[in-house]
This record gives sequence, structure tokens and C-alpha cells, in this order.
Amino acid sequence: MDPATKSPDQEAPTGLVVERRTHALSQLFKLSLVAMGVSCVSIIVGILVLVYSQRAGFPIVTGAPVWSGAAVLLTGILGVMASKSDVNYGSVPPPKARCLLMAHYIVSISCLSVCGICFGYSLAGLSICREGDLQCGVNHYQEEILNIIAMCVAVLMFVTAIAGSVFFCVYRRLFGLYNMRELLYQAKIADLEGRVRSLETSNNPEQQRFGGQYGGQYSYNSFSTPTAPPPAYSK
Repeated sequence: MDPATKSPDQEAPTGLVVERRTHALSQLFKLSLVAMGVSCVSIIVGILVLVYSQRAGFPIVTGAPVWSGAAVLLTGILGVMASKSDVNYGSVPPPKARCLLMAHYIVSISCLSVCGICFGYSLAGLSICREGDLQCGVNHYQEEILNIIAMCVAVLMFVTAIAGSVFFCVYRRLFGLYNMRELLYQAKIADLEGRVRSLETSNNPEQQRFGGQYGGQYSYNSFSTPTAPPPAYSK
């Protein structure tokens, strides 16, 4: 295939684009590690809440820190996998990289509501245990401490979910994650640029041959300068 007519996904990116993509993926990797660490803490706290929930009722027995932590853990895993994607592509990313980045964004958005529910359940459990309600069970003190920890961890997970969502919104154009309308627009622009480059490369040899054939004594696209003045006018 002629380099001038390459499709957008086959064009080589510039060094600056590759550097920016590499830096962005390194930030995503760090964010994903933080999300995985916080989610593991949430899962452990949720298990402890269930262990100490003897004779407890709703909302303590819901295990909200466990399933909210599992959702954020999935986000971290997808982020780590996406951070290993190839950055040497044109304006259209490979299918694997596109799917991983999109999945990370979708799960991050979902985790916003999940972490909010976890925070609400933990706050309700803390209020029940402080009032000495029977729904708190027999371990009031332990449940109160664990619900406070669960609330703090839920806030941290909420922050990581927001950061993951913002990452996609900031860097989606850098990675070529356009919507269908933008993708068609970029494809048309790339096609027009390829046609222009193709015409330029096809016209250059003809101009060189034309100049070499007719430009021996006289220069191309110019007129010779007369060496003597014209004769005087006579009747």
C-alpha cells in the first residue's frame, strides 16, 4: 500500500503522541494500583463486619463493603490491563486497547453509585449501633468501629472511581476513543490528506521530466531576455 494512502489506524504516530500516551498509561497504572489496594481493604473490612454481625439486621448484614470493594477491584484490574496496551498506532486504537479502556471507564462510572450505596449503608449501620438498636447485634463497639472504617474506605474508593472517569474524559482523544460521528469525521480528514499527498507525489516526477526536457537553454516557465534593442521605426 502506498504510504500516502494509508488508513488512519496504519499511520505511524509522532514521537510526542507516543510519549504522551505512555505517560498517561503510567498514570492509569498507578491509579489502578491504588484502587486495587483500597478495594482489598474494603473487602477485608466487609468480611469483618459480617463476622461480628451476630444477631444483627439490615443494613449491617448486607455486606456492602464486600461487593463494593469487588467492583472497585475489577476497575483496578481493568486499568492495569489497559495500561499495558500498545501506544504505537495511528488515530484508531487496536480493538483490545479500545475495549479495555472503554470497560475501565464504564466500570468506573458504575462504581460511583456502588460506593455511594456502601457509604450510605455504613452510615446507617453506624447510627444504629450508636443508638444501641437491636439490629446492630451483640457486638456494638466492634460494629461501630468497622462501619466508621468502611465509610472512610468507601470515600477513598469513590475518589478513585471519579479519577478513573476523569482519566477517560481527559485522554480519550489522545487514545483515539472517538464516538461514531467523530470517528467518521477523522476518517474523512485522513482520506483527504492521503489523496492530497498522493497527488503531490504523482505530480513531482512529471514536473522534473518537463523541466529537464525543455529547460536546456531557456528556464522553465520563463522567457528569454532580448540581448539587443529593437530596430528603429521607419516609414
